[in-house]
Amino acid sequence: MPKYIAKQSIGQFMPGEEIKGLDAKRIQALLASGAIEEYQEPEEQKEDGTAARLAELEKANTDLTAENKLMTDEKVKSDQENAELKAKVVELEKAVADSQAALKKATAEAKKAATPADK
Repeated sequence: MPKYIAKQSIGQFMPGEEIKGLDAKRIQALLASGAIEEYQEPEEQKEDGTAARLAELEKANTDLTAENKLMTDEKVKSDQENAELKAKVVELEKAVADSQAALKKATAEAKKAATPADK
């Protein structure tokens, strides 16, 4: 037998309460007037895709986290290589400066040796 729920106050029944003890004729009259309605089992929540979307976003987050770690590791490696190259540049600049100083000294000595002594 179907259950009926009061949509408004009907005698002893308050809105939302189950209607019991009425004969079929009275129930039909109340249904027709809209004072009561047949009880419907609550529908299961329809799948709106949020669970699937959440799983998709979690996977994307995992992928991005892994990619970020890889990029961070690559940056550390790149920074180390950059530091090594800067040290080599400093070394080469010092070698060039030393070579230029030696060249100037050799040039000065050569000029001094090439000029006749006036003494």
